[in-house]
Amino acid sequence: MTGRHARLSRREALAAGGAALAATAGCLGVLDDGRPAAYSTPAAEAFDDVVDARWLSENRDSVALLDVRDESAFDKARIPGAHRFSTSAMLESHSAETPDGFEADPGAIARTLSRAGIARDDDVVVYGAASGLWETYAIYTLNAVGHRGSVSLLDGGFSVWEAAGEETTSAAPSASETAYEPAIDTGVVATREFVAERVSEDDAAVPILDMRSTAEYWGQDRRGDLDRFGHITGATNLHFVQSIDGEAGRLRSPADLETLWLDDAGLSDDGEPAITYCQTGVRGSVGWFILDQLGRTDARNYEGSWADWGTLSEADGYYYTTGEGTGTVVDTFA
Repeated sequence: MTGRHARLSRREALAAGGAALAATAGCLGVLDDGRPAAYSTPAAEAFDDVVDARWLSENRDSVALLDVRDESAFDKARIPGAHRFSTSAMLESHSAETPDGFEADPGAIARTLSRAGIARDDDVVVYGAASGLWETYAIYTLNAVGHRGSVSLLDGGFSVWEAAGEETTSAAPSASETAYEPAIDTGVVATREFVAERVSEDDAAVPILDMRSTAEYWGQDRRGDLDRFGHITGATNLHFVQSIDGEAGRLRSPADLETLWLDDAGLSDDGEPAITYCQTGVRGSVGWFILDQLGRTDARNYEGSWADWGTLSEADGYYYTTGEGTGTVVDTFA
């Protein structure tokens, strides 16, 4: 990111993590200067694409801002210069599975970014009320349409920014419209066939992470008008909420995330793709983002997720497993 402070390597950051975590302990407390503890976060210190309110306060003029909160919250108060990136805009199809294979139409996303005055090389910070799934889905979406600048998460979100007494506004945003020219990056997207080629009747050849609840994973919580319920054969269940410190509304510490993802989920080997999915790809984006920040070089989010896989047939090679107690469940922070 242009003008961004130098980052420690992940291992250096984890080595120093005890001091950093102690400095922000008491997630609902305050720092010595009266700002909320999450004004500075361990994840922002360690990860390339995570910033905190302290960093944004010092660098706001060097980045474009996208706010993923609902319209009423955005209209009431937002960070000056921010434009709204609605969930409906994100979910307008920028990719699709067709009988002829994977096709992409990023037009809806490009129009939103153009109206916000964002060009492909701009550095962007995304924020919501806290750190959650829509924020990471926005980051994934920009990466999927080939954004060339950095796209970062504001850890802790608007809640921390406002509580710290930083500047907010309700004035209508303005921008000079750009001609955003997207170019789909399939390197962050796992298509239906990409997944199917790596799944057999008995197992998966690469790590596949199901970010839904365990009840959905086992086929007990049935969502949508689908033909089948359960999980992709060979997938490991790691509910997305385990990566987030819900009380503080920020990402868990880098040490916790490394324990969860690299140790307990067994993703320390980076010699193969890792695929995340959920019901529609939104929750899966949390896993995609965490893997990317932990240094996974080939992390992909299955765009269709279970809403797609659940309509398919094993007879065509789309294998699934269902039933309580099946598969592997990682519940480190459940």
